[in-house]
Amino acid sequence: MELKVEQALQQAIEAHKAGKLQDAEALYRAILQAQAKHPDANHNLGVLAVSLNKSELALPLFETALEANPNQGQFWLSYVDALIKEKQLDNARSVLEQGKKRGLAGERVDALEAQLASIEVVDKFESIIKTNSSFTQQRKKVSAKKEKKKNLTLNQTNSNQARSPSQVQLDVLLEHYQKGQFDLAENLAKTITQKYPDHQFGWKVIGAVFKQTGRLQESLIANQRAVAISPNDAQAHYNLSNTLKELGRLEDAEASYNKAIAIKPDLAEAHYNLGATLQELGRLEEAEASYRKAIALKPDLAQAHNNLGLTLKELGRLEDAAASYKNAIAIKPDYAEAHSNLGAVQQVLGRLEEADASYSKAISLKPDDEAAQYNLGIWYCDQGRYKQAAELFLKSKSFKNSQSYLLKCWYFLNEQSLFYEQLESLVRQGITDAIIGSFGCRAEIKFGIEKANSFCSSPLNYVFKTDLSKKYDFEGKFVKSTLSILNDIKVQYRSQNLLTNGLHTSGNLFALENILIDEIKKIIELEIENYRLYFKDSKEGLIKNWPDSYSLYGWIIRMKNGGALRPHMHEAGWISGSIYINIPPKLNTNDGNLVVCLEDDAFLSESEGNKKNIIDVITGSLCFFPASLLHYTIPFESEEERIVLAFDVVPKNKEAL
Repeated sequence: MELKVEQALQQAIEAHKAGKLQDAEALYRAILQAQAKHPDANHNLGVLAVSLNKSELALPLFETALEANPNQGQFWLSYVDALIKEKQLDNARSVLEQGKKRGLAGERVDALEAQLASIEVVDKFESIIKTNSSFTQQRKKVSAKKEKKKNLTLNQTNSNQARSPSQVQLDVLLEHYQKGQFDLAENLAKTITQKYPDHQFGWKVIGAVFKQTGRLQESLIANQRAVAISPNDAQAHYNLSNTLKELGRLEDAEASYNKAIAIKPDLAEAHYNLGATLQELGRLEEAEASYRKAIALKPDLAQAHNNLGLTLKELGRLEDAAASYKNAIAIKPDYAEAHSNLGAVQQVLGRLEEADASYSKAISLKPDDEAAQYNLGIWYCDQGRYKQAAELFLKSKSFKNSQSYLLKCWYFLNEQSLFYEQLESLVRQGITDAIIGSFGCRAEIKFGIEKANSFCSSPLNYVFKTDLSKKYDFEGKFVKSTLSILNDIKVQYRSQNLLTNGLHTSGNLFALENILIDEIKKIIELEIENYRLYFKDSKEGLIKNWPDSYSLYGWIIRMKNGGALRPHMHEAGWISGSIYINIPPKLNTNDGNLVVCLEDDAFLSESEGNKKNIIDVITGSLCFFPASLLHYTIPFESEEERIVLAFDVVPKNKEAL
């Protein structure tokens, strides 16, 4: 019976992910007829109800799921979210506090608390508006008394005029700014703010001038003064938010955008920029919500559609991302960046002709756009069109890691002199990454010339394996958590031409707001630090130039009988890692094992220079290795599924591909 229920649950989840909501609902309800308190079926049926704007029907389902399994953090989050949607704010606060007492924590919890606080701010603001309205009505009743004080009122008006600049001064100031005459605008604004320090407009303009001319710290001070003078001015908060964002003070910017939105909920640009801030903070689901709000308020905001596409891509929702890019292009047909981004999604989806057309369109719209040239160059590299790729990387040499990809092109084009000229240039500039490290090692084998490697000259010495099952509750922390994550309706799969008889989750697993993922992430970060400290005395660039900040980009690979992964490297990574969630029993010694090597199958040999390591992996193993190493898996034969959680440490200035 248990097996039938679990099979039905898997079918329901697959139907749910595919958008077949009626089928999913029927299956969930069939499960509940057999097991009325089945936690996953209750929870997922509740999620389905919320997606249909029927939050009131979801509440008892979430409550039952929690009673059945109070240790599942996502159940708490879904319940609180539904309570907020139903305006049951006191209940939402109470449930959230109960969850926190049980250990509920993380960015999603912080976001729900901030949402509740934001609602309180809006309620207070509406109360103030009502109070002011009542006060206005009361003033009408005492107009006769005011008439008696006419002379005093006139005197106050004259006094106020003395404390304010003339309309002519304000008009001239605005004209200077609009015409881009920033020197004139700055001088006049300074005069006004010195003479009339409590008049807000001068501070607003001088703050904008400082921002336009790159003096962000001075802009911050001016915008803070504008907000202090008029705390209920949404635009002033918005201006302050933008400056904070450019200064990299993202949490402060987020709070400031929320203040602007609380005062003026229909300020579309504030929702959009809040989305961009949340996106940069890695809180992608919240970013998605902000972008969608901006679009609802201003449907023709092409940038919001484009950025929503970027967010959806990282969340692994590739079809939705493609649709967002197409909406952006429909609004703004000459939007080169959107065409380029659409090409990237189509490439991952395996729509190669469409990808080629989108990249080419982006270049035709902006022939000198380095971002479009770079993206098209990456596309040509993936297609093996290295000559065309090299031409584009030469044009976009200052963009991202174009110079590293140019090195890759010269290698595959057998341009030995150009390759070493480029390698020496990169070393002189102090540039290092996994691409340079990988092709530096490969060239030593291929061309027979040894040169300095700024990343890692002996990467096989930096392969590290540990047994997580001896350090942690592996079954609870990793196995059950991973299976639960795979049952999450948000998790989708993408095509992967390197993979045989297997599935590859789409997007960045660590971008999903899930308590179980957060727990795994913390353990990985701790093990990464252990890896770095283990090799702390190394002179290799891999360790010496360890990134100041990084993000984790993760995915899950599921393989069935005969599954394998062909040789490849992770070009955007610094180090790569894999946690072996389930490794089937081995019929042969190396079945399903990981192989790391210096060169791919085009030049594989048993020569002294091309050593390789076969890493014996079992359930519970964690392997780290430099991202410059090529790696692959040996096919296996088993009825059990092979499940691996893989990840890259990605320096903050790079993108995972």
